[in-house]
Amino acid sequence: MSHEYDVLVYGTVCLDVLWRVEKLPPPGGYVDILEERREIGGEAANTAMALARWGVKVALVGNAFGDDEDGHLLRSLFSRDAPEIDLRFLPTSAAAFTPYCVCMATPDGQRTMFGYRFTEMQPPSLDPALAASARLFTMEPNAYAAGASACQVAAAAGAFTLPMDYAKDPAINAIASQIVTSSEHIGRNLSATDLSTFAAHTRDTYGPTTIVTWGEQGCFVAEYGQNGQPAVHIPAYVAPRVIDTTGSGDIFRAGLLYGQLQSWDLFTTVRFASAAAALNCTEMGGWCGVRSLSEIEAFQRTAATHSP
Repeated sequence: MSHEYDVLVYGTVCLDVLWRVEKLPPPGGYVDILEERREIGGEAANTAMALARWGVKVALVGNAFGDDEDGHLLRSLFSRDAPEIDLRFLPTSAAAFTPYCVCMATPDGQRTMFGYRFTEMQPPSLDPALAASARLFTMEPNAYAAGASACQVAAAAGAFTLPMDYAKDPAINAIASQIVTSSEHIGRNLSATDLSTFAAHTRDTYGPTTIVTWGEQGCFVAEYGQNGQPAVHIPAYVAPRVIDTTGSGDIFRAGLLYGQLQSWDLFTTVRFASAAAALNCTEMGGWCGVRSLSEIEAFQRTAATHSP
């Protein structure tokens, strides 16, 4: 069966206002902004940008942009940085406000985020015909019920579905082709044993390969068909430098989708995704550190991994 798109990426698209600062100020304090940039942002957009850079045919399905300055800027940034992404399913509405996020990056690579107009943001319902036009479908939980409904439509249309951070939702787990979730989503301060157990239990209960990411500590992979076996820990690659960790999970997700399109085996795919995510941390912004396929492969040949 031929498909118009390789991947439908459903979810959040916004404007990111990026600030690099030496440190966060105390209450009532002051710090200089060392660098400011405005870039395409949002979980769905970050993933789509990476896939497009790797030659994947992508459509973004998400929230409306306002007919405002920020909305016009976002469209111009897409035209400049990713003209190949199909944006027909991102409407412009005079009644909408373009959401934006202020992301403050400190020298340790951590980011502090402030969002505006996200609570009012709603992606559209997913048209079954559009769902059937793509091989793969993915979404994230900012618009939780809308994303869950879209995943059900995509699964019914026969798409490979990769929900991100829905792993506590039994209905989504039951229809997912593969499950990926961050440790922060399932519970902060969980131990390695807790995360490994969660991955294996989710796989054993619902069936699909389940991946729990753990930041610079790597991820736990409970492979489809290995019920009763413990999850495998895959260490993360050490980034050449860490400027900003924004979007690392979104780029990891893009790597999983890319490997699926290439029919790679699971662990080759996970290691590629890990390398892509590590390299993305070397630049400010949710996708600005995405490297070419050849650069990622070269990095994998020489990079160290984090010790457990």
